[in-house]
Amino acid sequence: MLTAPLKKYNAIIWLIFLCALAGLTYGIFRTTPPDELFKNSDKVGHFVAFCGVSFIGRFALIRISAFLYWGAWFFLAGFLEYLQGELRPLRHFSLEDAYANAIGVTIAITLTYIIHKTL
Repeated sequence: MLTAPLKKYNAIIWLIFLCALAGLTYGIFRTTPPDELFKNSDKVGHFVAFCGVSFIGRFALIRISAFLYWGAWFFLAGFLEYLQGELRPLRHFSLEDAYANAIGVTIAITLTYIIHKTL
């Protein structure tokens, strides 16, 4: 089980998770959309953010059942995108962004599974 090796790094993992979660929240709810660096760069940002935050969060919240944890992230993948469109007048709901969020969570699940099987 992963909990024993992670115990001594618990405070660091939580700090990284909380900082990443704050960055994700800022990115989703900032007043204006980010500049488009290249075609669909916003999708890449959504993917990376949700993959990274959900991945590190799994190690911070290791005691929560996997079904509940990952289910919550899949819910948040769509719900946060919806809230962005509702709460920010210059932003809108994008189904493609919600898909990018969910794909990021899916990759995080895969990486977590690989690490769990390796260790």
